[in-house]
Amino acid sequence: MRFCFFCLFLLFLTVVNAQENYPIPAPTENRLFIIQHSKNHNTYVYDANFTPDKVLNEREPVAIYRVVYTDGGVIKPLTTIQRKLAYGIQARKVSESMFKLKLVSYSGLDLWMKIGQDGKAFVETYIQNQTIILTRLFLKMKEGRSDLNPKLEHVILFGFDSAGNRTSVKIIPD
Repeated sequence: MRFCFFCLFLLFLTVVNAQENYPIPAPTENRLFIIQHSKNHNTYVYDANFTPDKVLNEREPVAIYRVVYTDGGVIKPLTTIQRKLAYGIQARKVSESMFKLKLVSYSGLDLWMKIGQDGKAFVETYIQNQTIILTRLFLKMKEGRSDLNPKLEHVILFGFDSAGNRTSVKIIPD
């Protein structure tokens, strides 16, 4: 049993350290999660979009932007192509404190944005028989593909399980 835990620990370290040189954008009060990929260090940031009155903007509940590290770390909006084909989100209100989210490029992953009792938003998903409060996705792109025709090799979801422990799950998209 001890050996199994040791093997799992080594696997976890390998997965986490695979992206150890990636910069992490400065945290924001409303951060939901970030997406990074293997092509470069540019990072796509997803924040809950609250009004100045601390009410979630129902029309656009998630504010998305990118941190362009290949250009000195400047913050830029998504391009139209990025928003419509890659990193955009479709959101549907389910209740007063919950939205169902779908990434436009990967509709097979159900994301649920919820408002906690503390008024803070978070995103969770249920995958491989566990609930994960999402903090980061890492997209491993297939090598040798052009930027105009990218293909995913796998996705690693990072976050916390329902007990508050750090966890990660690797999925291979269809």
